[in-house]
Amino acid sequence: MKVVKAILYGFCLCLLVFQQANAANKDEQINTILEETGFNKLLQHVPEFAQLVLKQSSGALEPEVNSALSAAFSQAFATSTVQRDVISLINAHYDETHATAYIKILQTPLSKKMAELERKTNDPANRQDMMVFATALQENPPPHSRSTLIERLDKANHATDFSVDMQTAFFKAIFVAIEPVMEADMRLGEGELEKMVDEVHTSLEESLRNNTRASYSYAFRNISDAELTKYIELCESEDYRWAIQLLGNAMISAINQAADRAALLMADASSQ
Repeated sequence: MKVVKAILYGFCLCLLVFQQANAANKDEQINTILEETGFNKLLQHVPEFAQLVLKQSSGALEPEVNSALSAAFSQAFATSTVQRDVISLINAHYDETHATAYIKILQTPLSKKMAELERKTNDPANRQDMMVFATALQENPPPHSRSTLIERLDKANHATDFSVDMQTAFFKAIFVAIEPVMEADMRLGEGELEKMVDEVHTSLEESLRNNTRASYSYAFRNISDAELTKYIELCESEDYRWAIQLLGNAMISAINQAADRAALLMADASSQ
């Protein structure tokens, strides 16, 4: 009996060590993905984005409501909290096989090269050059073959879709947050919020699509069609698509959760 107990104890101990090692590897992979993709840097700007969208809508709000909403947004959209919610959703849908393959893609020389070119495009020092390039692009569009590749890359990365979804989610957050403090006759009826959100989504699509494709065209202006095609094929792979979809869903979910927190904060403030 003692031998059996010892074996069982040893088995349980090995299982615990195995589970802890898996958890550590999982956390490491998630952190690697968030860092390598620049998602951690994006999360640092979430409070700023939230306040910017609020500022754009402030003219339609009473000063007291706007002030309370700004305070609620500061707390609800804190980077650490939004990051926690992002990681929570990624954890819930984590797949080690996909994650491992995706990280390998990110660490290929080609992916690193392209990521560096995109980072340079987003550098404020290159903003003026980028604007000049975008203007020239409107006057002298690239060949159809090049435009097709840029369009494929945009779709593979869900770049425009993510930008539109993210901005729309911030816009929706304002209405969700002020709902508890609105007079009953001023509240949106059933389906009205979704209708407004859909209208905002549609109004943003064209301009953000143009911005995305101009940015890609500038970033990869010195990259041959052949090399760009190889990169796009990486981005169109199953593992890459899994990660892009998961990251996008995690961010939108986190923004929606922040909106709900802001609504609770507004309700608490109004009841005091």
